[in-house]
Amino acid sequence: MKVSKMIPSDAIVPSWLASRKDWWNVEDLNFRRSSSAPAQIRQCVDTIEVSPESSKRRPDLFVVSWNIASPNNNPFEYWSMHECTEYNNLMVALEACFENPSELDQQLRQIFTNEMYYQLRQQLSNEGLADLDHLDAYWFGSLSKRRAVSEFLKDVSFGEKRLISMPDRMTNILKNAHGETIYRPSPITGCITDLVNVETWWSLWKDYMFKTSICLRGKILPNAFAVLDKISRSKYPALDEAEEAMSRPLQTLCLALFDAVFTQLLFKLAPDTWQPLKRQLHENLYEKKAACCISLLHDQYLDADIIFVQEASEAFAARASVCLNHAVLRPTGVDGRRSQMSLILAKKSLFVQASARDVTEEVLVLLKSKCVDAGDLCVFKISSRKGKFLLASFHGDSNGRSTGPVLAALDRVAQERYPDYVLIFGLDANPPSDPCGLDGPDGRWEMEGLLAGAGMSSCWAGQDLRDVWTTFSARTYLQPQLHKAVPLSRVMDPAHRRLKDWILFYGAQVAVEVGAARDNTGRRQFEARVMPSRGFPSDHALVSASLVLAESAEL
Repeated sequence: MKVSKMIPSDAIVPSWLASRKDWWNVEDLNFRRSSSAPAQIRQCVDTIEVSPESSKRRPDLFVVSWNIASPNNNPFEYWSMHECTEYNNLMVALEACFENPSELDQQLRQIFTNEMYYQLRQQLSNEGLADLDHLDAYWFGSLSKRRAVSEFLKDVSFGEKRLISMPDRMTNILKNAHGETIYRPSPITGCITDLVNVETWWSLWKDYMFKTSICLRGKILPNAFAVLDKISRSKYPALDEAEEAMSRPLQTLCLALFDAVFTQLLFKLAPDTWQPLKRQLHENLYEKKAACCISLLHDQYLDADIIFVQEASEAFAARASVCLNHAVLRPTGVDGRRSQMSLILAKKSLFVQASARDVTEEVLVLLKSKCVDAGDLCVFKISSRKGKFLLASFHGDSNGRSTGPVLAALDRVAQERYPDYVLIFGLDANPPSDPCGLDGPDGRWEMEGLLAGAGMSSCWAGQDLRDVWTTFSARTYLQPQLHKAVPLSRVMDPAHRRLKDWILFYGAQVAVEVGAARDNTGRRQFEARVMPSRGFPSDHALVSASLVLAESAEL
């Protein structure tokens, strides 16, 4: 029997593991035995990984973690495996435009005219916004004179300030007062209405943003503009004080400019093909995404005891409750605007649904700053036929700054309040990378350091992490965070492969029986290719692991 990671000679080994001498070679190691009490978790040996060919017992738990990635509905956001010639031609032409925009690089006021600006200003004034003189100064003083591609779209400061990506995320898809799904008129949403030209787009855009009532969390709002929040300078320090103060009207203006410019560009680059192509991609990757994800889980992972899901939509949660044999555990007070929930799916035949209690807030109150958005963390305690569990699902922010604090807070809650519960934690960690390059391209060694500090182990224990990745995606030029766009020549660069997805636990409580598996095909197979694809509509691979519980190790 091979041991995945050499056990230190002075390690304190829990009794359940010490008794399984067939799992390790004792000839050269002298172990000091101890009980598997939670107080000793930080001193316990790392997880043992049993090779599947030599295992003679079935795992106690089959666990899955999957970020299905549904923050927006832009069908063009990522480079996709696509055999369509029109798609390839469009993406090549768009990249060439960014490299050398030439005559397409008009001033913004030539695309979004001063008349359009005055109409927007009037709408903002109708919303009760005062002191729009600062916005006037911003527009007439500099913004209107900027070149559309070289000085607006390619200006990384707009991305750093979230002046385009934030309002896009909040408004790209909403429900109207009748509960019907509606999309902002834009080249990067699911809007299927024909946009004949920029003037047609502008009329539709104004109606959507200012004249269409919205239903949000059971409340009727006057329009889409009402869902926009002030952008905080404390969270996005690139903003100056004046920009923070007028961030609601400013992000509205920037979003209008973004949509207008791309509408103009696409009509210049691919007038006859971009809208039919967009509809096809939207249907495959987004409109049917929830159904596709549920179908994949039903067909391939219905035997999973626990399924951790990150960045789930309301549509996914609703379908899961009907189509899967799992109870859907979701955090209370989730902000429905973002459509980004972390969920826990617990198998009904194993877990006692009536015992489930949401304890997410117990972890959140330990965080010193607001580093976690509503819905990103979901923590439940629940009983089962195999004992009591503390289950957690989490989606880390794009810079990985929240992962460490959340991990530490969850560890504290687990040890102080639920020491007799088995902790299992599925997450998209987004671990921070080392700017010096010493920590690997995606911070995987940093993540291991965080685990060591909490006395935890993972599904990847014993594997060479240089060869492990769960995302392989590259953004196109047709999305609001253009500082993250990748040219076609670099799409297949290994630098775009990152290890983001983990299943965590205490080594004193849980062991990996079969090494973690990845799936980016929907067929329980893993291939070295970019994600998403037509058959796999997520940019994260699904991760699964077969686990053995300490309490049943001797059975």
